Amino acid sequence: MIGTLKKTNQILTKYNLRAKKGFGQNFLIDENILKKIIQVSELTKDDGVIEIGPGIGALTEHLCLNAKKVLAFEIDSNMLEVLGNELKDYSNLKIINQDFLEAKLENLDYFNDCKRIKVVSNLPYYITTPIITKLLGINFVEEMYLMVQKEVGMRLSGKPKTKDYNSLSVFMAYKSKCKIEFTVARNCFLPAPNVDSVIISVKKIKSDFTVNNEAHFLKFIQIIFAQRRKTTINNIANGYSLSKEEISLLLENLGYLPSVRSEELTLEDIYKIYMEIFKLTK
Repeated sequence: MIGTLKKTNQILTKYNLRAKKGFGQNFLIDENILKKIIQVSELTKDDGVIEIGPGIGALTEHLCLNAKKVLAFEIDSNMLEVLGNELKDYSNLKIINQDFLEAKLENLDYFNDCKRIKVVSNLPYYITTPIITKLLGINFVEEMYLMVQKEVGMRLSGKPKTKDYNSLSVFMAYKSKCKIEFTVARNCFLPAPNVDSVIISVKKIKSDFTVNNEAHFLKFIQIIFAQRRKTTINNIANGYSLSKEEISLLLENLGYLPSVRSEELTLEDIYKIYMEIFKLTK
């Protein structure tokens, strides 16, 4: 089974390959971590799985063993021969040589006989946020189990009044329940990256907050976190045609101090402020 250092080196030598920095390739070589990923994702033989960036197939093989079907998107055409040869015994695997961010996923007949579709993947670090944003917009994907840089995982799952809390944290809280499942040390990869990683679980939720225009609300979240050292009043004033006096009165009426900073605000707080700002700016 692919996944150990020896096996990984054998495959890379056999196919005259090396990890490509441009594609964010770091091959997972720790068999125990691969098993833990499968464990936390709670895969069953009823599940369809999407994997992004399978590389030489270490995680892919575990997915094939535990899920009904696996659909893997691999942008590096040099990896297709490896995957085709090393995983040829798995009839439940389909590989697409395409950039996942360019893939159209509105209707995937391939998964018609699967009860659920999950995403389980070691994401390329340089495009983590765009991929997660795209996945959150795909209706038929309900759960994701993703390897990301530790620092990014902390921001994705950040809580109010912590240094990791930012606009991305609020976006994730609005769309999902996101939490760090476990840490993966950098020496579990070949080549070893400069930072540790984490496995995060992302489970979509139906938001409790109804907004008139979701795009405007998401833009508001970005605006109030635009400059971390500034107060919420200053950030709103910089993003909208409102005076600081108007914004201060609005916050005071909602029960917030003029000095409040965005990292102190929960998703519910931000929603309340947005709805009042919308009344003034529509």
